[in-house]
Amino acid sequence: MKDARSRQTDADRFCPAPKGLTEWFRLEGRELPWRDAPHGSRDPWRTLLSEVMSQQTRLEVVVPRFLRWMAIVPTASHLADLSEDDVLAMWAGLGYYNRARNLHRLAKQVAGTEWPTNFGGLKGLPGVGDYTAAAVASIAFGEAVAAVDGNVERVLSRIHGIEGDLRTGSGRKTLREAADAWILSGQAGAVNESTMELGARVCLPRTPRCAQCPCAGACHAHLTGTVEHFPQPRARKQTVEVLDRVAVVRGAKGVLLRRAGSDELLAGHWTLPRLGLDLTESVIKGLESCGTVRHAITHHRILWEVLEGEFAGELAGLSWVREQDLPQHIVSSLPRKALAKAGLVFA
Repeated sequence: MKDARSRQTDADRFCPAPKGLTEWFRLEGRELPWRDAPHGSRDPWRTLLSEVMSQQTRLEVVVPRFLRWMAIVPTASHLADLSEDDVLAMWAGLGYYNRARNLHRLAKQVAGTEWPTNFGGLKGLPGVGDYTAAAVASIAFGEAVAAVDGNVERVLSRIHGIEGDLRTGSGRKTLREAADAWILSGQAGAVNESTMELGARVCLPRTPRCAQCPCAGACHAHLTGTVEHFPQPRARKQTVEVLDRVAVVRGAKGVLLRRAGSDELLAGHWTLPRLGLDLTESVIKGLESCGTVRHAITHHRILWEVLEGEFAGELAGLSWVREQDLPQHIVSSLPRKALAKAGLVFA
């Protein structure tokens, strides 16, 4: 990160956060369980878990899941003691399952040792990128480092009128300079958290609530009537269509499942075998169509035709799982939808 002199240079170009921002957060910030800091401190595990869970997941979904996790795994050491299948089952419904795998790997790495206390050390942990490392470093350890997520990006781009693609090239560099200057007004953790909250509740992507914003008087976009112009939209990735035929195969030992390969969207998950790839139609008795299921993962649009039949033998690469054990194995929404087509519904 930048030294003090280069930070001061950025401060000359960009303004620090106004004092009213953290005061607004103190009065208006939501009461969230990870902000309830025992003994006045912020625990790095609680902070990290809340940040990871909140990535691309709605807050109303995150809060009850966070509370459930803290009841079962109040420390990283508790999570390290679980199997990966147990961790994935606990994560079910939150999506983007690599987050859970990385949390498990991280927990094993820090269990029984001291947490890294700065941005560089935290970024070296499994699955921890720039934003998460900065958030934990500033909020839990008080390091003067800016945390830039989508909410912060939107706030700063509007306040400073930053043009272009903020994820690449000069746009990204300019945004980083603005963020480094923004935290110079006070404690970085408080400024970071206040700015995230402002973006989530006031500086909204559409119809922002400028009348409620403590930064409106210093906001380029508000003062020039160009709020909808910032941040400028990024080029969307082209949608990829994925078509497959999968089979719900029953037998005396249960239902046939397989582990998805590392090059698949559901990498490492238990899922259903694909007809023509994992098994052939000729070995399945009474094969009938149950219908189709649709699902979206990132920019992929998936369509599965689901078929059902019976099989009595063994097949390489496939495993029999008892029906009562399916909830512990099938955690992803897509194969759950497919099993439901065959009448196998579970919570």
